[in-house]
Formats: sequence, structure tokens, C-alpha cells
Amino acid sequence: MNAVEHLLYDEVTHFMDRLATSVAPGAVAPTALPGVRARLDDAEAELAAARAAMVESYGRWRRALEDVENYWALAAWRSSAAEEPREHAAALAA
Repeated sequence: MNAVEHLLYDEVTHFMDRLATSVAPGAVAPTALPGVRARLDDAEAELAAARAAMVESYGRWRRALEDVENYWALAAWRSSAAEEPREHAAALAA
């Protein structure tokens, strides 16, 4: 589970805790109210889609971070490789 998935899991857990304390046992179920049930289904579908988008975006974020890190490492490696011949030539001249 990555950092975003962990955060989302915590959010849903807190949400469920809030629901458990705010909805009285035996209260009317959303299935008894057709208009509410349809809206609840839409809201839950939107929630699932938003979660999926966040997890996917976080994956792209991590890959972009790795790309930037790799390019910096490549630049540092090339820079040090370019300086080596100069240092080697200076050592030979001495």
C-alpha cells in the first residue's frame, strides 16, 4: 500500500466511524428512499472514481520523481566523467 492509498484508507475509516456514530441503529435504510438511493449510488461511484484517479496520479507523480532523480544522477555522472580526463592529463603532466 503506497502513501496515498494509506491516506485514503484512513479517510474512509474515519468516514465510516463518523457514519456509525451519526446514523442511529434501525434508521431508515437508503433503499427505502428511491431518490436518496440513486443519489447515494452516484456519490459512491464518484468517490470510487476519485480514489482511482488519485492513486493513478500518485503513480505518475512517483515515476516523474524517479525520472528527475535519474536525470540528475546522469548529469552528475557525465560531469564527473568529463572531468576525469583533465585530472588524468594533469597527473601525467606532473
